[in-house]
Amino acid sequence: MLGRLFLAIFVVASLPQMGAAQCRIAVAGTACVAIPKPTTPRPGPVEIGEVVERGQYSMLMNARYYGLPTVSDGWVYMRIKDEIYRVDWRSHEVLERVTHKASRNW
Repeated sequence: MLGRLFLAIFVVASLPQMGAAQCRIAVAGTACVAIPKPTTPRPGPVEIGEVVERGQYSMLMNARYYGLPTVSDGWVYMRIKDEIYRVDWRSHEVLERVTHKASRNW
């Protein structure tokens, strides 16, 4: 019985601390606000499989600086609006959207 009492007191005493630990910035007199994230990703400027026009977008150089794997096998990285895509060099077909793989300095 005494063990359950101590357990109940411990749980009640730690609840306010757990709530404060979930907030990134805890300031007296304020509440933590959670910003909902969309469940579906926003559509990109081009679709996967689409062929982009030559010279319309710029090729991304120094992929390692942005935390991306080095270019190989005939594809390159291209900057299309504010997104990075992996594009086949010969056909200019969009292969993959890789913005989420880039480091924070993108």
